[in-house]
Amino acid sequence: MLKKFKISFVLACTLMLSIFFIKPQSVLARSLRPFQTKMINGESYGIYEKLTRKGPRVWMASTTTFRYGNYQASIEKKVGRTKYDFVWIDGHRAGWVNQRAFLRSKIAVVHDISLVKNPDYDFPTRDAINFATDASGTVIEPSKVKVSKSKITSNKASKYRVKYSYGKAHAYTTVRVRKNINEGLAHANKTPQSGESASSWFKHYKTSGNWGKGASYAPETKPHTIKSGNFKLKTYFYQLATLSQGNSFTGMVGPLPEGMAVSNGLMYATMYNAPQNTRAHIVAYRFNQIPNRYIMQKLPWLPWRKFLRLAPPIKVSPLIKTGHGQAFGATNKYLYVIANNHLLRNCSDSEELMQISKQDLQIKKIWTFKIWNGNSNDGRYVHNAVFVNDKKFIAEYHSATNHRFEYWEVTRHGNSWKPVEIGATKGEFMRNDSPVQRMAYNRKKKQIYLAFNDYLFKLKRNGKVLDSAHFHTGREFEGICVNDGYLYAELAQRPELLRQKIK
Repeated sequence: MLKKFKISFVLACTLMLSIFFIKPQSVLARSLRPFQTKMINGESYGIYEKLTRKGPRVWMASTTTFRYGNYQASIEKKVGRTKYDFVWIDGHRAGWVNQRAFLRSKIAVVHDISLVKNPDYDFPTRDAINFATDASGTVIEPSKVKVSKSKITSNKASKYRVKYSYGKAHAYTTVRVRKNINEGLAHANKTPQSGESASSWFKHYKTSGNWGKGASYAPETKPHTIKSGNFKLKTYFYQLATLSQGNSFTGMVGPLPEGMAVSNGLMYATMYNAPQNTRAHIVAYRFNQIPNRYIMQKLPWLPWRKFLRLAPPIKVSPLIKTGHGQAFGATNKYLYVIANNHLLRNCSDSEELMQISKQDLQIKKIWTFKIWNGNSNDGRYVHNAVFVNDKKFIAEYHSATNHRFEYWEVTRHGNSWKPVEIGATKGEFMRNDSPVQRMAYNRKKKQIYLAFNDYLFKLKRNGKVLDSAHFHTGREFEGICVNDGYLYAELAQRPELLRQKIK
């Protein structure tokens, strides 16, 4: 009995000593500059206000609440054996997240790629990368991913397997070149309809009002109404200039919109951090979750509870290939973008058409197509298009040498795309050759809209001009579309969506 008492006494003393003399878990911290972009996984992890030596404290929300938000980490801390990151979500200060919440050592690529046969074009295989992460879940630039083939020549029908790797991460895709060398050959033989001639500026000279005053992205507090002829567009929604902190290549979202689409109560915008970039973030807003046209401008500095109510419906894509981003549109099921090079004009290059999931805003399929007037010496490299459905789009092409605007309907049969000219307009809409900024199509009335800086033109499918408007805004139209009986228009600086009912 005495022996047992001595043993218990020793154990008790040992326990007391451990309480008073053993140190808490060590904490190692480092600041992350620039902020590191993170991709979260589908599991639920807590976001916490504090991180102590005993672990996280004060639960704020779950990572699944912001499943498609833009996560950026500014600090990394190691508590014991567990690493935590302090994150910002959509540019708003958030809290501490266990690093296991992130997709680590992961490469997401497009698995279905179909190329039109074209000896004048090579497909850059890194265009198929949706995102790639390292061992800590940090998004890396696509240029750092190793590929087994950097380009695929599309001069012969064949099948190629491409491997992507970075550290322990790897992924594979298959690229197929279609057989028919005559696919994409057509004839530009429509009789041009009478056009109109006007002149516009090359560089904008106005902003939305508060933009650039004080804070560079100062919010607006009043709506705009722009009128000309039969057009009367009113402010419907002011968007966030940026949903990020810092200026990292992978994490900066905005401030430049280039394309816009409205579908099923959501607005989608392609947002760039520089006009020369060919990758962008797509940002999706759900209209019925936005209380008023002004509130989203203030999202990064709202109190956490208000942010928690407004931010979850917003989706931000990874930094994906979108080209110039203006040949952008939506169907009921998908988003589409022709990822073109806006500096190319009359050339024989193929063009990439991306099919993008509305769910996670990642590219699901890539086709290439070509439009040649008879042969490769007379290629139509299009910059603007509108997507009628999942198998058809209408594109606009400007031939400066022939002083002619052409309208092409391109239809998919299997994986092949067949172009047919449906109309043409003679002359130059803009005498000083300012480019078409965006195109829209009214399927019900079968009418085409073209936007040039702050001009709008409405045409028949055959190219005959029906109406025109000049708004004198001094701001560029960065997107127009027709949806559910409304004409929508996106203006730049600040990103501002306007609309009017189509009569």
